[in-house]
Amino acid sequence: MYYFQQDRQVNSGGGPDSTRGRGQDTAESIGGRRRRWRWGESSRKRLALLCLLFVSGCEYLDESSAAESGTESADSTSAESTAVNSAGIDSADSTSTDSSRHAIDAVPVETAPAVIGDISSFLLFSTTVETEASVEIHPQGGGLVEAVLAEEGDQVAAGDTLVMLESDQARIDELESAMNLRHLEAGFQRIEEMYRRKLISVQAYEDKLFQLEEARLRREKTQLALENTSIRAPFSGVITFREVQVGARVGPGVKLFDLVKLDDMIARVFVPGKYLTVVKTGQRAEVRSEFLPGKTFRGSVKRISPVLDPKSGTFRVTVGLLDRWEYLRPGLFVNVRIVTDTHRNAVLLPKAAVVYDGGDRYVFAVIDSTATKIKIATGYENGEHVEAVSAIAAETPIIVVGQNGLRDKAKVKVVNAAEDAALNQG
Repeated sequence: MYYFQQDRQVNSGGGPDSTRGRGQDTAESIGGRRRRWRWGESSRKRLALLCLLFVSGCEYLDESSAAESGTESADSTSAESTAVNSAGIDSADSTSTDSSRHAIDAVPVETAPAVIGDISSFLLFSTTVETEASVEIHPQGGGLVEAVLAEEGDQVAAGDTLVMLESDQARIDELESAMNLRHLEAGFQRIEEMYRRKLISVQAYEDKLFQLEEARLRREKTQLALENTSIRAPFSGVITFREVQVGARVGPGVKLFDLVKLDDMIARVFVPGKYLTVVKTGQRAEVRSEFLPGKTFRGSVKRISPVLDPKSGTFRVTVGLLDRWEYLRPGLFVNVRIVTDTHRNAVLLPKAAVVYDGGDRYVFAVIDSTATKIKIATGYENGEHVEAVSAIAAETPIIVVGQNGLRDKAKVKVVNAAEDAALNQG
């Protein structure tokens, strides 16, 4: 910033000085005005500030250039370091992938050996357990119940007293009949002596003999009535139902108990007619129940009905069970297997190892750490094993876990070998 200033002398008075001043101005205007430039104090400050800003800007540009150069150098160094690290990581990943590929090639499996054993063919049926002897107990006579001596679930022996009825009247009748019989027997001795001497007629003798026999029968009848006041078990068994109560009056038609026999537990099954010549008396049977897991009961074919039901086309087979009321109970649902044939010393494979492919059966055997797919021909089978008719040697390790989706000749690793070795050492 700058400005110019005209030099003037102004005389406020009106004397010769002012006249002289105006004369000078006129002379100067005629001769040209003389102008002089002068710098102010604020202008000098602004100029100094501009110089300072200019110098600072130059330094800033130099520093920026240097910074940019450093940044480019750092970026170049970082890029090179990143490239090196990437190369190292790629190399490590490649090494890890190669090792993983080698590890994945060996598929982990579990095996079980083929064993030698017996396996049977059987017919399977579902039914319920029954007893050969199951009876309802009724009183022979009537009377008031004085005591109940057996409860549901009690095991009783033949002849054990179950219920006591009122017996006063029966006892009196028995005593009366006994006394009357003794009187007639004493009098009949005299009658016999008189008859031998022919002192009485035949008709009189026969009448006295009739009276004596009648008294004897009356005596037996009263004894039986007295015995019937004690109701006893007809055979050994278990009370399954009690209906009688103390103080109740019962008669011949009133049921008191249900009694089942312990020894004759049976299961009745209905077999299709095509097996009429296959099932025979004495064949072995096995009985299992879902309510008794892990338990198998032995039995045998006890009876075979000789006729078929024309409606169902089946015949009835009675299987006797060998269980002394330990576990089996009447009404229990069971599965009955009637064994029709048995193969001895057969090669048995785990049933869980069988793989199905297009209707054929296969197993995978481990030979030299390689899974070998073998097509098998099967014979008899049960819930755990299947008979291998094809040539598979005993003790051959058969894959039981991991065989689904396994390829033939695939490399495998048996993971249960260490566990088996530890078990064998223990």
